[in-house]
Amino acid sequence: MNPQALLIGLLAGLASALLFAGLVTQSSSAVGLAFVAPMPIMIASLGWGSVAGFVAALAAFGAVAGALGSFYAGLTILLSVGLPAAILGHLCGLARPSDSEPAENGKPLALLWYPLERVLLAAALLSAFGCIVMGWLIGYNPAELAPEIAKALSSEASSAVSPEQMADLGRFVVTVIPYIQPAFLVLTLVICLYLSAAITRLSGRLPRPKDDIPAQAGLPRIALPLFAGALALCFVGGAAGLLGAVFTGALGCALTMVGLAAMHRKSRGRAARGLMLFTAYAAILLLSIPLLAFLALGLFETAKSPADAAGTDNPR
Repeated sequence: MNPQALLIGLLAGLASALLFAGLVTQSSSAVGLAFVAPMPIMIASLGWGSVAGFVAALAAFGAVAGALGSFYAGLTILLSVGLPAAILGHLCGLARPSDSEPAENGKPLALLWYPLERVLLAAALLSAFGCIVMGWLIGYNPAELAPEIAKALSSEASSAVSPEQMADLGRFVVTVIPYIQPAFLVLTLVICLYLSAAITRLSGRLPRPKDDIPAQAGLPRIALPLFAGALALCFVGGAAGLLGAVFTGALGCALTMVGLAAMHRKSRGRAARGLMLFTAYAAILLLSIPLLAFLALGLFETAKSPADAAGTDNPR
């Protein structure tokens, strides 16, 4: 084990814990820093190897648990930030020799890197599993949480809003949380991974070549039955419905990203590309409804993608 990698991992874990502390302590001035908490762990993994990444995840867990005196607070950062960041960094570093381009005449050996489509699927599944375990640890119960949310909202609302309306709003909030939380976690992990790779590449420590994200982003076809099954579970209700909602939110976010990547790819070379992209993202920020169109496009792109060739293109 490389002592430098261990030291980098420990420092990265402490940095991640400090960034995450705002969310745990509910400090309004530092909550925004929690969104980039995965980045130190990802940078350590991408630049110094998988061992550094997993050491960073464990160090972040120990720092938060020790500083706050709460094992569950440590588990929160480990499940939502530490392990997903370390695993994604590990996957991005996987490669195997290319059978079609053997090394010759002193040229470096050509490598096949772990495909982006499987990295995105891993981000969605890790986010879903992390949210499920955290929900189980805190005892997430919509029936009990809805009145508490309605009570909290009523204290901030004007007197013109009736208690019945607040109760309906509380039930709506607890209904959408299982969809939104994993989707937001997927988005956070993907953005942090992109920024971490860019920073590590600038430092010269990233061995993986730069990916053409619009051309390579996608999902394996297995994502389609997984999404369909999760969507069907949403109508069952109870604990099964909550599980379905979590996986629907995570996979739905990943599929929407595939649709957005397809828009970037298909608009290349067009004169009005800048205006098209600006209009699309402005509509998403203002209305949110266009996300459904990109979700549908992501489903279409995933359905027409070539089937996996029995692992022949997978790095080991």
